[in-house]
Amino acid sequence: MHILTADEMKKIDDSTSKEYGITSEVLMEQAAISIYNEITKNFNKNTHFLFVLGTGNNGGDGLATARLLYNEGYKNIKIAIIGKNQSELFKKQLKTIKKFGFDNFIEINDDFKNHVSVADCIVDGLIGIGLKGELKKEMLEIINIINSKKRGKIISIDIPSGIDANTGKVFGNAIKADKTITFGSYKLGHIFFPGREYSGSIIVAPLSFPKKLFSISHRELVTRDMIKKLLPKRPKFSQKYDFGNVLILAGSAEFPGASVLSAIGAQKIGAGLVRLITPCSLSSSVLEHEPGIIYKSLNKDKFSLRDIDVISKNIKKASVIVIGPGLGRSNETMQFVRGVVENSKGPIVVDADALYAVDALTLRKNIVLTPHVGEMQRIVRTDEIEIRQNYEYTEYFAKNKKATIVFKDATTIITNGEKTYFNITGNTALSKGGSGDLLTGIIAGLIAQGLDVMKASIIASYLSGRTAEIVSSEKSEYYSTPLDIAKNLYRALLEVMND
Repeated sequence: MHILTADEMKKIDDSTSKEYGITSEVLMEQAAISIYNEITKNFNKNTHFLFVLGTGNNGGDGLATARLLYNEGYKNIKIAIIGKNQSELFKKQLKTIKKFGFDNFIEINDDFKNHVSVADCIVDGLIGIGLKGELKKEMLEIINIINSKKRGKIISIDIPSGIDANTGKVFGNAIKADKTITFGSYKLGHIFFPGREYSGSIIVAPLSFPKKLFSISHRELVTRDMIKKLLPKRPKFSQKYDFGNVLILAGSAEFPGASVLSAIGAQKIGAGLVRLITPCSLSSSVLEHEPGIIYKSLNKDKFSLRDIDVISKNIKKASVIVIGPGLGRSNETMQFVRGVVENSKGPIVVDADALYAVDALTLRKNIVLTPHVGEMQRIVRTDEIEIRQNYEYTEYFAKNKKATIVFKDATTIITNGEKTYFNITGNTALSKGGSGDLLTGIIAGLIAQGLDVMKASIIASYLSGRTAEIVSSEKSEYYSTPLDIAKNLYRALLEVMND
């Protein structure tokens, strides 16, 4: 499932018409049929509908939908039209619905609130994906009235009015839809907050867009079907050495627990061998949770550069290295991190404190960086809101670093600068210390089994998020912990495998 910008969608729309001869009128009719089909699944002919429409093509979709409903005997329909500059398609649809005998148009006046209050379903066709800037006062007032509705449902056409289709940003205010019916593909504004929250459940209607046109976008949504295809195979004749050797260099006297979660994550996802080396002793913690983890302590408070010689054999044998969780940021430890990264040729997953050590290094394609919002903010040196609503910062950083980035947020961005994936599984059960450490271990465990760093990161992000959803549906998002997620990872795996 490709994720599109507003401009990319417009190009696909234009190409479908000009190159393939499927006119905009035909596409609008198909859009209306898609909306009609979704409405008739959920509302009967006694439903009171209010269509609130702008005068562009988004409003034209709404007029065509209202006409289909009216023609099939849905008589309790009112239409409010806002704006004067009507698009050509809007004009045609307005003439057509009038020819069908529909004449129940209402004004935006003092009675508009009453029409809103009695409607069982409001259809929002005010703006669509073409929004460019702040909304005018009249539009904000209309949106406020619709959002104050106490009963019934709101359906938005393409994207809730007031949402930037490229960022998910709200321009002053936006329609809070229960459902959004979009066309061809998701838009970026559907998956980034706050647009994602305003969109409600999202239905993607394919219409007659040629599939190959969507290759215009290098961005995709992570789906369950994608994960099923990417999961590494486990032949029945295999043994532990076939599934790789994960080396985890993590922990310190100050932050001992993070390393354990990374090790458990790698073990639970199926790595053949997981070796955890920490400065300080954690033997009881490790063995209590997973005795199969091979554990070694250097009996000191923190790593230093000279430790590389001590563990050099382990580094050479590793299929993948995890470095960072709970390390701390002392100068000695940062030197250790840089030494490991610069002297290793195999895949490395760099997380947490280690991210601060590689900031100035030129990396390589088989290295994964896994920053959360605060770490990403420091790396790209801009404010938090701008980072969260501008995926291009992450893409640029990945391309500049020549590495894969897993930017952990409510919408996780996985990119190497050339190809980008968005994962939307998960919830606030992951908004707890240790969740990132667990994810790091899962990524490494998948790399150990032969996956490239991008595929491993995609799978790990999806499974971690989906497991959080499953666990918190029983334990609540308040109560669920990273360890709960680690112990229940199999449930998301089975869901994917048995789908």
